[in-house]
Amino acid sequence: MSDSQLVQLLENMLLTPASDFYLSSILYNPDGSALDPLTIAEVDLGSFTIEKIPIDIVIKKLNILGLSNSQVKLDNGTDPEIVVDGSTVTFHGKQPNTQDGYQRPPAVPNQIQASGELHVNLNHTDMPPGTFSLTINHVDDLTGVFSATEAVDGQLDTAVVNFSALSVNPVVGNGNIKIDIDLATVFKATINQLLNEDANQTKLIAALNGQLSNPDLLASLSQVATTEARKALATI
Repeated sequence: MSDSQLVQLLENMLLTPASDFYLSSILYNPDGSALDPLTIAEVDLGSFTIEKIPIDIVIKKLNILGLSNSQVKLDNGTDPEIVVDGSTVTFHGKQPNTQDGYQRPPAVPNQIQASGELHVNLNHTDMPPGTFSLTINHVDDLTGVFSATEAVDGQLDTAVVNFSALSVNPVVGNGNIKIDIDLATVFKATINQLLNEDANQTKLIAALNGQLSNPDLLASLSQVATTEARKALATI
């Protein structure tokens, strides 16, 4: 089978909820080897000033759930937003997944949810850690790029899937992203308001996309996708 035929098969499977290579299926692995769940060790939001007092904010151990509750977008309701160039596939998805036939795993929330430790340095003094939580109501564009080839021509069980890019692009503003913190300080409400500003929500999304573009994460996701592709193709 040619690589182009292989790509056509996988392109169809990416859209099929019953397939092992369905988008939600390859993004979810409870052992953390895929995309959902995902942990970011640290997000440095930088330095700010509150009432002339310097403050530095860092989020640690940010655990993110729900990214796998995604599907390929359908243009005009019928045409998948997928572009194929040789053996390379670029897809555009959305979150949450509303496709008929998809059953979301119990451990996966409908919306993207994240929680972590909030570390604040106030006036050059470290405060006791607080808590940080985030909810993204919907993601209008989740973009992924992967290649699909056969290590041995004509043998589907040697299919290899390599992800080279992945990003999420939710709308910032209009209440789509909500951040809540708990911190033992009179500045709690002010810091919470600060983190909910569009510019700082944009920083968080940039940090998430930085993690998604990490070569180690893409390599791990590629291994999962390759395994799921071979399982799906075994039924052909």
